[in-house]
Formats: sequence, structure tokens, C-alpha cells
Amino acid sequence: TGSFMRRYGDYCTEGQDLDFLIEASLKDDERGDPMITSDTLDMLGIMSKSEFDEVKTLTRKITAIIRDDLNDKGLTLYDIKLEFGRINGKVALIDEISSGCMRVYKGDKWLHTVELDKYFT
Repeated sequence: TGSFMRRYGDYCTEGQDLDFLIEASLKDDERGDPMITSDTLDMLGIMSKSEFDEVKTLTRKITAIIRDDLNDKGLTLYDIKLEFGRINGKVALIDEISSGCMRVYKGDKWLHTVELDKYFT
């Protein structure tokens, strides 16, 4: 919600349901992790369109599992950041999934990472 609202705040409302909207950025600290499109990824030889489609499919599946688990605890997943790369030439989730990579609310209250961790002990 943070950087998304900074980019698109004039066109949406915080908490608006965006139905598994997936955005991509490059992991590049020097350039501020720039946003990138699937066409650009493909044309630059970073990731083919079929690989990006696989990333989107995996993202939706993983996010649904996490969303449903949080819902069972009375929590709402607002957004999540997943990092993908290649392992042995195959697209894979390459970073941990932790409370620090997602924004979760209980009712209308945002849960800080430390508070969110308490739901998983």
C-alpha cells in the first residue's frame, strides 16, 4: 500500500480491492528497484513472457494460501512482496516469506511486524 499509494494515490483509495494485482520491479538498489513491464523483461532478456506468466501464477497461488491463513486468524492481507528468480534454470520463489514482506490489518488497524509475528508463535 505504501509505494503503490505514492504512485497511484490520485486514482485509487487505500484498501481498495485490486484482485491479485501483480506489479514487477527489478531488485536493483542502485536504481531504486525500478518498476518493469513483462514486455521490457522479455525484450531485455531478463525473463521471458512465459516465465513472467509463471511468476504471476505462482504469486496468485502463494498469496491465496497466505491470505486464507491470515483470514482464518481474523486478519486481512493488504499487500505482499515476493521475490522470484531462477534455480537450476527454473523460476522459483527465492526469498523467505515473513511478516516483514506483507502488510496486514486487523479490522482497520495495521499490524506492525512484531504484532503480526505474535499470530504465528
